[in-house]
Parts: sequence; C-alpha cells; structure tokens
Amino acid sequence: MSKFINQKIERIAYIFAGKDKEFAEIKFWRKQIVQYIKWYNGEIPELYGHPTPINKVRQRTTELSAILTFFEVHQKVKYRNDLKLDIDEFSGMKVLDIGSGPFPSALCFKDCEVYSLDPLFDSYLSAGYPIHCYESRGKFVHAKAEAMPFEDGFFDAVISVNAIDHVNDFADAAKEIKRVLQPGGRFRMHVHYHPKTKAEPLELNDEVFLKHYSWVSGLKKIAVSKQKTGTSLTGNDELYVVWGN
Repeated sequence: MSKFINQKIERIAYIFAGKDKEFAEIKFWRKQIVQYIKWYNGEIPELYGHPTPINKVRQRTTELSAILTFFEVHQKVKYRNDLKLDIDEFSGMKVLDIGSGPFPSALCFKDCEVYSLDPLFDSYLSAGYPIHCYESRGKFVHAKAEAMPFEDGFFDAVISVNAIDHVNDFADAAKEIKRVLQPGGRFRMHVHYHPKTKAEPLELNDEVFLKHYSWVSGLKKIAVSKQKTGTSLTGNDELYVVWGN
C-alpha cells in the first residue's frame, strides 16, 4: 500500500511541476509581447536592431503589427543563424521543429514542408500570439515531444532551437525523435546548457546529450558559444551548443 501511495504522490508532484513550468513559460512569452511593441515603436532600438518603415508589417493593432514584424525581421533570420544553416538547406523535405514556441520559425527555410510542434499553442493564442496568421504557410501540432502523433520515419529532418531542455522527459523525447525521423535523416539542434530553472528544468551537457542522441547518423558538434543572435550568456556554467549531421 505504501508503495502505491508513494507512486501516487510522485505522479501528482510530476503533474504540478509540469504546470509550474508551463506557467513560467507563458509568463515569459507574455512579457515578450510588451518588448516587441516597444521595439516596434522605436522605444528600445537596442533590441535586435530597429525596424524601419519599409520592413514594418502593418496590421489592425500595434500589438499584432509588432509581433508579425518581429517574426519577419528578426526571428526568421535568427533561426537560420542559430542553427548555422542556409535558407535552402531543407529544400524538398518534410521538416519537424521541436518546441517551436509561438512562432513558426522554421518557415525561414525555403521550399520545404514545415511542422511546428509545441504543447502550448492554445496558451500562446490566449496570450496574444497570432498563430492563425501563419496557418496557410505551415502546420501546427499541439503535442509534446515525448508523444508525437506521427508515423514512424515521417520526417526527412528534425530541428530545434533552445527548446529541448524544456521537455519533461529528455529520454522519452529522444526516443520519439528517433522514431519519427527517417533513418539517416537530417538533424540539427541548438541546445542551451544551464542550471535548472522552472521553465527549463533540465541540466544538460555533452555526456547527457550523447547518451540519448548517439543514434543520429553522422552526429557531430557544429558550434559552441556563449552568444546567439540577440543574446549573450553571462553565467560561467552556461553554453550554447549546436549539434547536427
């Protein structure tokens, strides 16, 4: 009986930890909208450069205009830069973006079929992110990386930027990625090594990553840095690492 009770307690604690993580995640993205508006209005030009009248997207509200402009001007360029890939890298391929967040950032790549996967799309919509504006250009899949609704070998390529440390179960996510990626498929991940936080509860390093992704054909470390587009790490125990084949 005591073993059963302990399992129940562990399960409840796991659920609440997940909810706490999701709350922290959405709180972060809500704050980002405020920053996008200030950036759009020229109040904080130091945020990734200043949008010009030519490249500003004009929509019915300043909030919507700011978010769409940020995506086009900064986010798409940032994604390619962070992954160290060319714009036509996945031409003709079916691409899965793990933990895409509120932007379909993989649309930065030309002539490919993009699937953005995230378990928080409903919350992003409620927070004000216009996911519906992109639906004609890509597919949004409301699911966790640990349990993806795809057939085996469905994708030609799997990518992810600063997201794999957000999953609840690192091992299960790796197994699912292996399942849905065709044998010998393209793989590229931008991974943040850092101490655990509420939104990012996993402490990753080379040993942990390779333990779960050594199955990737031709896997190698592409880059190591304390900087990515628009962000610099200050902690001694933090790194950005790009893995790929």
